[in-house]
Amino acid sequence: MSRPAHSTLLLDGIEKFFCADGGWTTIAHAVHMTGDYSMIAANAPYAIQCLLKRHPRMRSRLRVEKNQYMLDIFDYDKEYYSDELFFSTVRQSDITWENIVENRCNQNPYTKNETEIFPLFHFMLIYNERQSYDVPFHLILFSNHCAADGRSGIIIINDFLTLVTSSNLLERAEPINTEILPIIHQMIPRPFASLYPLISFIAQKLIQHELRRLNRPRIPVKAIPITDSQITPIQAQRYKSKFLFASSSTDLCKKLHQQCRSHELTINSALFSCLLLAIHRCFPSKNNTRLEPFEISNAFDMRTRLPGSRLTTSSVGFFVGTNELKLNRSFSIRSTRFWTLARKTMSITQNSLKRQGIPLTMHVLVDIFKDERVLDKVAQVGSEGRIGEMGYSNLGKYPFPCDYQSAVKIRGLHLINNGSRFRPGTCMYATCVGDGQLDFSMAHEISTDEKAKEFFDYYIRLVETCADQICCTDETTLEQLLARVDSH
Repeated sequence: MSRPAHSTLLLDGIEKFFCADGGWTTIAHAVHMTGDYSMIAANAPYAIQCLLKRHPRMRSRLRVEKNQYMLDIFDYDKEYYSDELFFSTVRQSDITWENIVENRCNQNPYTKNETEIFPLFHFMLIYNERQSYDVPFHLILFSNHCAADGRSGIIIINDFLTLVTSSNLLERAEPINTEILPIIHQMIPRPFASLYPLISFIAQKLIQHELRRLNRPRIPVKAIPITDSQITPIQAQRYKSKFLFASSSTDLCKKLHQQCRSHELTINSALFSCLLLAIHRCFPSKNNTRLEPFEISNAFDMRTRLPGSRLTTSSVGFFVGTNELKLNRSFSIRSTRFWTLARKTMSITQNSLKRQGIPLTMHVLVDIFKDERVLDKVAQVGSEGRIGEMGYSNLGKYPFPCDYQSAVKIRGLHLINNGSRFRPGTCMYATCVGDGQLDFSMAHEISTDEKAKEFFDYYIRLVETCADQICCTDETTLEQLLARVDSH
């Protein structure tokens, strides 16, 4: 796109994490629906133009100059935004939607000699040759993580489905939104005042120390290099992520909510505790009688957690904070009750919002990614670009009605993204639509497909079991819970 940008944001924090060294991170929201797919196909061109006017980030481009990564945001002009750039249809035949998502996320999106990514958003409608009203079809939103987060994808999907099912879409006069929201770290106050430089220096050294441990990971990994293009001097080797998808029983979300509410806990605390237990069972530590501390990178939606910011619940961009969560001690598998562990993980999660958590982490990431010498040191210490063993993202419940004018209805939603350069070795995702099933996804580099599937399936069985009021009571210990999962 050869025209001047309305505004340019220099990426030097966590947003740069997703594209530095010539890497890319593509998020996929896979929406599973029933209803009239032809209405979506017919009205998509009009809806796309409304979305481009409504959300400035959809009019953005990633531009690379030497080691600088910039997000250019343009004024709206239909001449430069053809519908084909943002929407396509695929007739599903031999290839599954799962394979389409994995292939697209791992596909190199750079153009112009690896200096540009445009567009940063794309809808794909996947339907069957003999599509009927009751047969599920799929709407996939692909977006670049440097420009948007998982919540932004949900907002865009709801806007899109609302528009394509609207009876007055063609008469709609959509105003052009020109507000440019800042990048996330600019809205988070830097903590510790004059002591911050020293604390940041110590934190960077600790990060490098932790990265050295990845040379001997607890979860065995095997990298798959991407060899689709020649590596230039400013780029490092890029790697492929493998994907797994599954859905729970149809009433799990409701049952788990009831269990957690009776213990005055969040659903997230149970999901996170099950993840720790699945790691313990599938990738044992030396002392298998205790649940040992294990660091997991966690994502937090910051839209409503930044006092005085201009963000709203419908802001589209990258507004996620991240922090490493880790138990501060080991717990006995035999005597610790599951709901005691869940209460502990909820406390750790809440403490992440304090200044020594997300605010510190976000600003330390800025210090690392804006200084090429520091970034090079971090990259050299880490193993093949990995920055951790496990990541976790709970997008939560779809916050909008699932029925759109009785024309289409959402039945499920999977969220996932790759990590071609800097990434955790494995990342687990959880979403929910309505009060029914939980949808799980996993991006991984686990050494064998069999071990990855075993771990993924075991985690889901753990969640199903802890949601059962008979199998997981107030008194149920970790040992008893694991035994019940093993017996099924």
